[in-house]
Amino acid sequence: MNFLRKNQFLFITSLFAAFLIFSCGTTKVELPEPVPEETEITEPEEALETQIVEEDDGTISLLFAGDIMAHSVNYAISDYPKIWRDVKYIIEPADLAFANIESPVDDTQRPHTWPNFNMPQAYIEAAIDAGFDVFSLCNNHTNDQGLNGIKETVKTTERLIERSKARGENIYFSGLKDGKKAELTYNLIEKKGWKILFLPVTEILNQPSYSDYINYIENSDAARNAFIKKVKELREQNPCDLFVISIHAYEVEYTRNIPESRDTYYMQLLEAGADIVWSNHAHIIKDRKYIFYHETNSQKVIMFANGNTISGQRTEPQLTSTNPTGERDNTGDGLMVKLTFKKQENGNPPTLINSENFFITTYINTASEYVVKPLTQEFIDYLWDVPRSNWAKYIKRRIEINNKYTKDYIVWQ
Repeated sequence: MNFLRKNQFLFITSLFAAFLIFSCGTTKVELPEPVPEETEITEPEEALETQIVEEDDGTISLLFAGDIMAHSVNYAISDYPKIWRDVKYIIEPADLAFANIESPVDDTQRPHTWPNFNMPQAYIEAAIDAGFDVFSLCNNHTNDQGLNGIKETVKTTERLIERSKARGENIYFSGLKDGKKAELTYNLIEKKGWKILFLPVTEILNQPSYSDYINYIENSDAARNAFIKKVKELREQNPCDLFVISIHAYEVEYTRNIPESRDTYYMQLLEAGADIVWSNHAHIIKDRKYIFYHETNSQKVIMFANGNTISGQRTEPQLTSTNPTGERDNTGDGLMVKLTFKKQENGNPPTLINSENFFITTYINTASEYVVKPLTQEFIDYLWDVPRSNWAKYIKRRIEINNKYTKDYIVWQ
């Protein structure tokens, strides 16, 4: 990537051994010749429901996915939990798992695909049951169904929150507002003795209608400068251990390029008080940037895009291509990044003790169902056994592509 090369950001394996252990669910991305690691896929009959007792051991794990979408091929599946069955083992163990809901969720209307999305409540219920519990509601499709769709989405989230509370669990939604004079909405989450401030915003809307009801930051220097000041203000007003900002970015879709101006803006948000900037909208995976602060032994993180967690954009994968890097093929893959932080006894900010990358893909099974699978050697072996040899070769190439074209970078401050 141009701006990373120009600034000579180094990715050095020995630094990770000393400060940060990367154990990717699919590959160790820093290796020049990535080799997929095998990961066990837990089948439904093997999964056991257990009562989890929270203990404050000084650590917290945060998992960040990408866009949860629902094209017609996605919501047509009769068994929504099946979508997540083979990646639930990745999501569920995280203390908090974040995702972006790329659609209104309005059960008073029928589900609808692009360009004006609408998801059924049951579709999000399945994602919650898979382990997701923190959601951004603001993106370019938030107002696809007008003001009524926004209001019904709020009602849906209220029902989902009550549903989870009845099970002794907590889930969180933010990104929608009551109107023009309303402040940005956010969550102050308490978990395992930690306080996590979560603020989602979008810089892009497909139509300008009802933007006053959305955490919308206009795509202008003036609006961004005002937002930077707001971030600093929110951090001061809400004492917390970690501050997470979700940005649905005003950027070109389907490209891995990261303009230097975008990197600079995200760094300014970190300087203003954020600890993690989690960006999406590109629908493909982009790089991750880790900023190490030597004096405090602490770290901050930028994820430039984690791609699609589930979608129907890749309807005709280039199974027989020797280089399936087309726009639609890239939209079929996603990334889940799991960050584990530990509190420091000296009062310094939390330190990042572990980061794991789990590459995933939307797979079309023999029943033409779109389900999420881990990009692992075990999945490749399964495809050979089925047999679906073209898919096996394709998934092998997808692993190679994701490790070749997306990287983790360290910069010291």
